[in-house]
Amino acid sequence: MSDNNTAKTHKVYADIDLCCGYGVCNQICPEIYHLNEDGIVELATDTVPEELLESATEGAACCPAQVLKIVSE
Repeated sequence: MSDNNTAKTHKVYADIDLCCGYGVCNQICPEIYHLNEDGIVELATDTVPEELLESATEGAACCPAQVLKIVSE
């Protein structure tokens, strides 16, 4: 019998070397996507809480440089 109540973990990954500093991710989900002094994305955490999944996913999808990726584990 499988346990269908097991919550998935959502991890966010950033290819920092490709970040161009648009800041769209930070505008959409500042709880996950921080910007350093040069305007480059830094992750506040690599695990996305369920309550932030929608905005974190939107922030990743809106990245013009496609730097961010969220994976369910």
